[in-house]
Formats: sequence, C-alpha cells, structure tokens
Amino acid sequence: MSIKSISLALRGPDGLAVIGRTLHDLRGIRYAEGEGGNEPPAAEEPKLEPAKPEAPKPEPPAQEDKTDWKAEARKWETRAKENSDAATRLKEIEDAQKTEQQKLEERASKAETEKAETAARLARYEAAVKHKITDENELKLLTGSTPDELEAQAAAIVAIRGAQGPNVPKPDPSIGPKEPTKPADLKGAIEAHYESA
Repeated sequence: MSIKSISLALRGPDGLAVIGRTLHDLRGIRYAEGEGGNEPPAAEEPKLEPAKPEAPKPEPPAQEDKTDWKAEARKWETRAKENSDAATRLKEIEDAQKTEQQKLEERASKAETEKAETAARLARYEAAVKHKITDENELKLLTGSTPDELEAQAAAIVAIRGAQGPNVPKPDPSIGPKEPTKPADLKGAIEAHYESA
C-alpha cells in the first residue's frame, strides 16, 4: 500500500479509518429489506471525508547524558547495604518477639526435616553396600525416595554393569612399598639396620 492509497481511506468523525458502516457490513451479511430488516432506513448517514496526510512531528533534540554512573552505582550499593542491615535487624526483632512455644516448634520441624534427610541418605548407602556399588557415578543414579525404590535402582545398576562386580583394578604387586625380609638372627638384623641408614 502506498501512502496515497492510505490517505484516500474514508475516515469517520473521530478520524479513524472506516472499514464497514455496520457490523453486518464487516461480516458481509445482506438482507432483502436492508440491513435493519423491516425497520425503515436510518436517517442520513454522516458523510465521510478522505483522510488528510499528517506531517511528521519533529523529534526533540537529543539531550546530553550527564549522569554520573559511578555515583549512581555507589548510591544504589549503599541502599542495598542499608536494606540488608534492615532485614537482619527485622529478623532479630521477629525472633525476639516469638514465644518460646514457636521457637520449640521451629526446632522440632527442623529436626524432623534433618531426620528424614538422614534416613534417605542411610537407605541410599545401604542399597549401595548391599549391591556392592562403589563408583561415584553409579551412586548418583540412586535417587529413589523409599528403600524399595532404591533397592530396585541398585539392582538395575548391577544388571546393567553385569554380574562381574564393581570395576575395581586389582593391585599391582610390582608397585608400592615392598615388605622387608626378616633377618633370621640378631646379627642379620643389626647388619640390615646399618645398611638401610
């Protein structure tokens, strides 16, 4: 669409473009007796005038940015510190206002949560020990929340890994410290002592 075709669009009294005079015009519905049915036609319709192109508004001149961003950053950092201090003081005041009963209830709920976490960790380690799972990556796969789920997961890990047991290398006897041979008598022990020193 060109600007010329837009400017020729019919405009209503409010200045907006008129697409259809009525809802029926928009839907494309036509009646034998007119749009209103058996009603007499409405009085004279308002005349629509063609739209006049508007001149573009000039943009305001750009203002120089004279904001000292370092000062602004320091200001907001100071406010953040003040807010954190205020939050700490509010927490202390709220704790001081709590009744002894509320404090005991909080401690009890915290202890119950820790107990549940410890029980879940214990069940995880028991399943790992029972199925001889020692690899850390395999331990991460034990994510069940009940002992039965953990047992099923551990059994699946062992089935995937195979029945050969954990993949642990056997010790190499040629590496590491060697056991000294024991001398047969006291004279041999004294000689071995002075040889090693």
